[in-house]
Order: sequence, then C-alpha cells, then structure tokens
Amino acid sequence: MKIIKYKKEKSGKYKIYLEDGSTIDTYEDVIINNNILYKNDIDSKLLNKIEISNNYQKIYNSCIKYISIRVRSTKEIKEYLYRKNIDKEIIDKIIKELTNKNIINDNLYTELFIKDKLLLTNWGPYKIINKLKETGIDNDTIDKYMYLFNKEDEINKIKKIIDKSIKSNHKQNINIRNKIYINLINLGYNNDLIVTELNNYFKEEYYD
Repeated sequence: MKIIKYKKEKSGKYKIYLEDGSTIDTYEDVIINNNILYKNDIDSKLLNKIEISNNYQKIYNSCIKYISIRVRSTKEIKEYLYRKNIDKEIIDKIIKELTNKNIINDNLYTELFIKDKLLLTNWGPYKIINKLKETGIDNDTIDKYMYLFNKEDEINKIKKIIDKSIKSNHKQNINIRNKIYINLINLGYNNDLIVTELNNYFKEEYYD
C-alpha cells in the first residue's frame, strides 16, 4: 500500500498516512530501525513487522518511564515486566538493551541506593544491605561499596536516635532502654555499637 505522507507527533511518535485513507501510529525508533522513512509503500510483511516493533517499543518506553521515577535494579525491571505479563523472550531482549545502554546498572544502583539511605534515612548498614538483596543485588556487588559505611557515622546516628528517644520519654527506665534497643536493631545497626552507646546513657548494663 502506497505511503502518502509522514507526520511527526508528540513524544517521538509518527503517523503514517496511506493511500486508502488509513493511518499507522508508530515510533521514531521503529521508523529508523526499519528504514521506513525512505520506503514508498508498505506491504503486509512490513506491516506485521511494524506492529511487532511498535509493541516492543511501547513496552521499552514504559520501562524508561518507570526508571525515570528513580533508579531501578535489574530485578526490579524484570518484576515490573512480569507483572505486565510480558513474554520472557521480550523481557530478556529489553533487559539486554537497557543494560547495553547503561540505563540499568546494578553497580550504580547499589552505590546510589546506599548513599541515598545513609543521607536521607535512619537506616543502619544491615537494613540497607538486606533491602539491596531484596532488589536482587548480590553479595559481590554489595561488597564493592561496603567502604561507604563508616563506623563513626554509624555511632553518631545511634547517638542521635537514642537522644531523640530519651527526650521524648520522661521516664528513663529499663522499658525505655529495651524499646530503644529493639528500634535500633530493627533499623539495622550493629548490636555491639548499640549496647556500648546505651550503656553510656543508662547506668544498668542490661545487655552483654
């Protein structure tokens, strides 16, 4: 079928006008990858190829939008696509393309995740590491960025949490100490550091 004209629309999409009055909506990348811009007509074989390419590009673009909200791990992208019931073959292809273009990078993800949580949350090292593992980051990758955890910074955070907890409670007794201890453990701080700092605030040493 003869192509009458091309019209570029928003978000990198194109509309192809055919001689029978029908139109095809497609993406700029599909136009380029299939060299459609320099063709005079579209046969059934090319039309089928465009439809397949359009479907792939739509899924790919949805991943880009998902990643634009925040950096994602490889596992997070895979789970996102599985939830959309995308075929494994397409998922593997998209993951490979995103990786080759450095759009998903588990090393960068790990580094940014740790820095973000250390700066913006009260999470301790253990909680940060566990959350990384939940997103599919392996131990070898995590080990590369263990240098970002600083013992002195961890102690200072523990002190601030203890200070805040004590100030918000009028009675400094064993129950308050227990609550602070459990809270700090749940936040992922080192047990020995917690006990040492608690012993600096409370005379009774309830934890060995």
